[in-house]
Amino acid sequence: MKLSLFGVGNAGTRLLDQLLQAEEKTGRNFTDGNVLAFNTAAEVFGETEALPEERQILIGDTHPKVNQYVDPTDDAPDTDAASAAQQAGAGVDGDPELGAAVANDELPEIRRALDLVDDTAVDAAMVIAGFGGGTGCGVGSVLLEELQSIYEIPVYVLGALPAPSESDARALTAARAIRTFVPLADAVLPVDNDAWARSTEPLADQYDEINATIAARILSLFAAGEAEPTTISEMRIDPADVMRTLAVGGLSSIGHASIEVDTDDPGVITRLLRLLGLAEETPDTQTDAATIKRLVRSALESKLTLPCGIEATDRVLVILSGPPSAISRKGFETGRYLLEEEAGTVEVLAGDEPLSTATEITATVLFSNVTDVPRIDELQQRAVATLHDQAAETQVTETATAITDATMIDAEPIDGTADEGSDHPFEFRGEPETQDEAADGVAAERDDGAADTPEEDGASGAVAAETDATPADTTAATPQDDDE
Repeated sequence: MKLSLFGVGNAGTRLLDQLLQAEEKTGRNFTDGNVLAFNTAAEVFGETEALPEERQILIGDTHPKVNQYVDPTDDAPDTDAASAAQQAGAGVDGDPELGAAVANDELPEIRRALDLVDDTAVDAAMVIAGFGGGTGCGVGSVLLEELQSIYEIPVYVLGALPAPSESDARALTAARAIRTFVPLADAVLPVDNDAWARSTEPLADQYDEINATIAARILSLFAAGEAEPTTISEMRIDPADVMRTLAVGGLSSIGHASIEVDTDDPGVITRLLRLLGLAEETPDTQTDAATIKRLVRSALESKLTLPCGIEATDRVLVILSGPPSAISRKGFETGRYLLEEEAGTVEVLAGDEPLSTATEITATVLFSNVTDVPRIDELQQRAVATLHDQAAETQVTETATAITDATMIDAEPIDGTADEGSDHPFEFRGEPETQDEAADGVAAERDDGAADTPEEDGASGAVAAETDATPADTTAATPQDDDE
């Protein structure tokens, strides 16, 4: 399957670069160079290894509210302004609304960059972003909307969720990204960084390793069959199988598992005879069905890109990659029966990817439109709590301002002398609501569930602000960074 890839923000740029490195390493050329990276800060571009310079698009560099890091090696004077610029967050500093505004302002530049990508040479497009980042969420929403308006091919989103240890602001931004991307994209594939992190090390130190792991799974799914074929495939994976599986929309997750096998390949002639029924497969020339079943079960029980319950999955796709002699039709059928039982669906597609030089057989399983996702539930609940807290702070501030406006201090009495004997120098006019009463009012509002958060018009490319729906509600509404 051929894809055009669009990295957005720091996280999206880094993950895009990892995908290009994996493409080169495995020989699975699934982009044909149809890639772009958009960012509001140039710093991360210098960290890439496989992303061509002409495919790095910096936007917002002239916007007054967008900050670019000042290189400390520059000969520019060490001014207070330069120091402040270094200390502030680069790019849009985590503000998704600023990111969306910048992208809308620079749509002509974005459209010129999109001319570098040949959408007629690919089967689908994918936007890659960090959901918790201002650029990933804000610019990503505008780019996604633009791609959907000009492309006739499916447009997917691959995005990294912020860890629970990250700030409330990033959690709120990620929840808004989910609410924005799911209705717009043909399918969304979130990656839960926290599920992949080792607790013994800071998460930021593990991003490269996590990105490489995720890139391997994305290639196993979308790039299957793109390596130069050297043998006959029994059930060759087809791009239509992947697109049909993802066509139901919503959130998707990927499982992955491998086992070592005997790599003694009998050759193309023998394999052709087997396909024609003129030669039997024996335990010495194939991986037995029980082994394939265990492999598929291992993929089900593996660490999914998005941990979820698979019992209510709408559609499933399984791809077996490995030495041709290790892949058999009987093994395929065994794996499909297992997936039908575990996922509760009869819509299970399957395909293979013969790799003559492989030393292991790999099962990659795609679960489409999953709805039992505790991590998304937690993220949305945290976002709603953050919005309520912000509303409480705003109401208390407005109340305090009203009290101040209604208060008069008689610093100079009419006679021009200070009233030193007065016990009440402040004169209150009216009886404004106290801070405690304001906080109680917000709490009552929260209990009644009456607090509504506005959602900006998606047609303008802005990000959604509502976050109080459940993932099931979000999925049902689906029509068919910025560091990670």
